[in-house]
Amino acid sequence: MADHPAINSPTIRFRRKIEDFFGGGRCYALAKGRVGLYVGLLAMDLPAGSKVIVPGYSCVVVPSAIKYAGLEPVYADIDPHTYNITPQSLREAHSEDVSAAIIQHTYGIPCAADEIFKWAEELSLPLIEDCCHSFGSKTEGKLCGTLGSFSFMSGQWNKPFSTGLGGMLLVNDMQLAEKVDRVMDERSVPSGIPRNMLLRFQILVFEALVNPRTAGKITKLYRFLNKLGLVVGSSTEGELIGEMPDDYLQEMAPCQTKKGLRELARISQNIEQRGKLTAFYHERLQDTGFTPLNDALVADQPLLRYPVRVSNKNEVVEAAENRGFEIGTWFESPLHPEGTRLEDFGYIPGMCPRRKGHAGRSSICPRI
Repeated sequence: MADHPAINSPTIRFRRKIEDFFGGGRCYALAKGRVGLYVGLLAMDLPAGSKVIVPGYSCVVVPSAIKYAGLEPVYADIDPHTYNITPQSLREAHSEDVSAAIIQHTYGIPCAADEIFKWAEELSLPLIEDCCHSFGSKTEGKLCGTLGSFSFMSGQWNKPFSTGLGGMLLVNDMQLAEKVDRVMDERSVPSGIPRNMLLRFQILVFEALVNPRTAGKITKLYRFLNKLGLVVGSSTEGELIGEMPDDYLQEMAPCQTKKGLRELARISQNIEQRGKLTAFYHERLQDTGFTPLNDALVADQPLLRYPVRVSNKNEVVEAAENRGFEIGTWFESPLHPEGTRLEDFGYIPGMCPRRKGHAGRSSICPRI
């Protein structure tokens, strides 16, 4: 995907600003974060049919992207106290036909990166970072997203850094970046004028109407309109059952890169505010019957959501809605959303028993 300043200057400025934020790498602006995973896997040219380790606590669009690339997902269990895979669960999931692994910084909580990368280096196993929740989070003083061969990020409405849908691929290996360039040149398609106009309208409506009190109701309306095909949604129904959309490898629309530039101009304030809210939840939960996260997991971290486990999820969510508070319920299933046919994506129920090692409790996540 060559640079054409006269045509795509907002897109190019956006890509360069992302690279500046992360201190290097090569950024690509795409229609969805998961598309970045797909492009990166294609560029890695892994053995056809080989396996990629993915957390058994994620969104179904992640294993979908793996399958679209001609590979097979295999699942690693999570620690129910950190919501992340562990070095031990990676070792358990690894086999000779595993060609890569994805580490996910769930809710913005960094995984145990140092130990995991040492393990991967011994095996010469490439690691990929899922940073859809962790824009601005750090591990060992390094930004999440700068450690793996590449990372992918989401710009969806409910993510820490939003472009009004959209996503980013950040490639840290420059030899791999050259291969990504070739994939983009051969396969990517621009967003097109109609899509750009519709997305621009959605961004304007979102910025005008959505606030903490209206977010829940607007989200329900948005999902309803998406089912009718009247708005651009985060996923197609086909994608949720493993069917690859025709226009899957699509670039980010110009209106989205412009919004991204506005958001990057205030990213320091964004991260600072999320850090304050994370500390607020962490401190106040000490005085409730809920168990807060370990101090080390949240210290100076700008989480996307603060997870709390409850046994009466529906009751809590309903009470919050009645009071005008937005609470998410990520993830009800090993592969979100609830109702996903897990076997279609290689997940056998019971495969990750520690994911439910908290006595069947479900996570609710107040928005940060």
